[in-house]
Amino acid sequence: MLNFFSKEINLPPLRSFCLKNYLINFSLERLRPGVDNIRHDVLISPIFVNANRKIVIQLVTRHAGLEKRGPNTGNGNWIKEVDSYKQLYAEVMRDALNKAKGHREHQIECLAQTSMVKMLLKEIQSQYDLLVGRLKKTVRSSDLSAHNDWTEAPKLKDKLQILMQDRETILQRVGQEICGFWADVERKEIRVMREAIFGNRSSFYEDVIDTAMLHVQNTDNELFTLSQYDLSLGRRIEDGDKYENLLFLIRNLINVIELKDSGVQGMSVEQRLNAPSHPEEVPENAQKAHVQKIDGYLRYLGNMDVLFNWRKTKADLQALKKQCGDPHKIEQLCRDLKNQKTVLHFFYKRFREKKVLDRIAASYEMQPEYLQYCPPLVPQQIIQYLVLPKARRVTKNRLKRLSIMYGRSFSLAPLNKKIKAMEQMTASRRKDHLVRFMNAFARYHRDLSNRAIIEEAMDRVHIATEEKVITLSRENNTLYEFLLPHEQAASKAPIINHVIIKADVRGSTDITYSMNKRGLNPASYFSLNFFDPISEILSEYDAGKVFIEGDAIILSIFERENTPSDWYGVARACGIAINMLIIIQRYNEKSRRNLLPILELGIGIGFLDKSPTFLFDGNNRIMISPAINLADRLSSCSKIGRRLFAGKKGPFRLYVFQTRSEEEMAATKDDLYMRFNVNGIELNAAGFEKLSKEIDLRVLSSDFKDIHDRKCTLYGGKFPTKRGRYQRLIIRESQIPVVDPENLKILRVSSRKYYEVCTNPKLYKWAREKQE
Repeated sequence: MLNFFSKEINLPPLRSFCLKNYLINFSLERLRPGVDNIRHDVLISPIFVNANRKIVIQLVTRHAGLEKRGPNTGNGNWIKEVDSYKQLYAEVMRDALNKAKGHREHQIECLAQTSMVKMLLKEIQSQYDLLVGRLKKTVRSSDLSAHNDWTEAPKLKDKLQILMQDRETILQRVGQEICGFWADVERKEIRVMREAIFGNRSSFYEDVIDTAMLHVQNTDNELFTLSQYDLSLGRRIEDGDKYENLLFLIRNLINVIELKDSGVQGMSVEQRLNAPSHPEEVPENAQKAHVQKIDGYLRYLGNMDVLFNWRKTKADLQALKKQCGDPHKIEQLCRDLKNQKTVLHFFYKRFREKKVLDRIAASYEMQPEYLQYCPPLVPQQIIQYLVLPKARRVTKNRLKRLSIMYGRSFSLAPLNKKIKAMEQMTASRRKDHLVRFMNAFARYHRDLSNRAIIEEAMDRVHIATEEKVITLSRENNTLYEFLLPHEQAASKAPIINHVIIKADVRGSTDITYSMNKRGLNPASYFSLNFFDPISEILSEYDAGKVFIEGDAIILSIFERENTPSDWYGVARACGIAINMLIIIQRYNEKSRRNLLPILELGIGIGFLDKSPTFLFDGNNRIMISPAINLADRLSSCSKIGRRLFAGKKGPFRLYVFQTRSEEEMAATKDDLYMRFNVNGIELNAAGFEKLSKEIDLRVLSSDFKDIHDRKCTLYGGKFPTKRGRYQRLIIRESQIPVVDPENLKILRVSSRKYYEVCTNPKLYKWAREKQE
């Protein structure tokens, strides 16, 4: 047990540091098991599996040094292959995300990620084994053949020996290169889609595929940890710098700092990290949560600099002072600098007491000279030579013996120079090494922990390849399929809900009258400036025409079963409504220049969580739906409202009022509200609720006030159009005021709400700047 409280340092509380927690939202617990009632059955796109096998074969052969490059082999073909492969990966992962969205279960995406990793690792190992097998067969054939060049067999044996010696390096390089392709797709395409559906989630999967840890067999191999993590760890149980010993030490030290926070001082380190003295007061899950909390701090890579890197803080402080920056920020940086030095000194003392500080310093001081001796030695032997005088003679004798085997001598002069440097090393330099070590250890700990999680998940996944198992699992509805679009079932799924968009031209009667009076053609005017431009954008939002009359258009968007990629019905309805108004404004500019009337619209969006019904007039399909009447009401605009709000400027173009008594409102389900809707878009409450399930809607903090001087609430989010372009939405939520029907004077504010799809460009610019 560490004597933490001897010569106690006055530590700052942990809350004084802006630490972030590394969250892992990764689990398969809620998913159905497959036909064996143990593992989850998964079918990955056969086309992608074949493409993956082709890429793996090429990379294994290349990294093994056995690739045959002909005159027609060039980088251009390889680049095309990789681009095609990345596109296939993106389509499979989009299918996984859409299925997760459709079932409102993000663990389906976790299952797809786990399955892809398992499939890749198995394929790399398989292709390596096949390559070794083919080369062994070639060697045997060469030995038995009497006609081969007598020098050929030794060359083949040398190749085989090198191939088998470099096994781990080859597997690691192939895996990292392919996972690099995946990580690129995740960053550029999948992440934005995931955030639009589920919001900002853990970076766990990207961290898993972006590390070499996934592809090595021995995660504590010293050459691997030094090259990939800038870290050398002991391997013996008694070594203070063994991973498990260091982890226990660091957790305890962080816990000691946290004990400084109010409300947690009553428990000792052992009580909180090991067994409680009073189990009934401190349940096991509470202790587990506490350890996970500390581990979360340790795994978040930036936290080590926040805790220890006073040099960076000092540089930031000097730069801020030079710029005559905010005095409050300067004061905060001064506090941070002092706190960081205190915590670093605390860790420095405890690491020195545990006799691991010299080993850490030696692991950095020996670089890069250690490469002259490794092999035949291992880095830990170099560290012992630098730190332990009694180990030096053993190392000298070993190198003398090995020099005969390796045919060269090993001079110890560079290491002896390092010993002198370490003897003269200042405490400041040792502390710099400690900061470097803490950053390296945190990254290693995060990746090792993530590897353990993904390995446990892979054990619970069965990649189905046998047709019998696939059929059985599919029939029992336990098969999770992640496929390319053209591999999906071709039949059209039933409609499960629908959205109606109605756009109504304001003052159409007056426009028609004035144009006729001037001898102009109102029909062609409406067609060229309203109907035709809107028709051009229907496919972008997967919308269809329901009905067209002289001054209005009604559109519909359907959502169907088992097509989660298109379950953005309300979002796309909002998007097409916004674009309708943008189109109209653009054509209005042309009309003004040519002294033609300008168009103003009122748009209503009605969502109904069920399928519409249809009747047929000959070959014409006619839709029947209450959402049509609802959208008609939402798009309406009262004359008194238009008169009172004429010329009013502001970010909002929709206002809804209650002019009837509560008794009248309660007596009917009909919409009795009065509206001002000129170039505005109203969304019904059910539509807003559906929209909040389609995309990640977040509150945008603002000071915008409504006409009743109360703050309105703004929500922001993004959605993908049918072509994959992402569009931003801002929704305004406001309470409906009860007004005098004669003059619209506000009497009180009701609890009822209405929703406007905002269109003001300045509002969207403000939202973008706010979210960036």
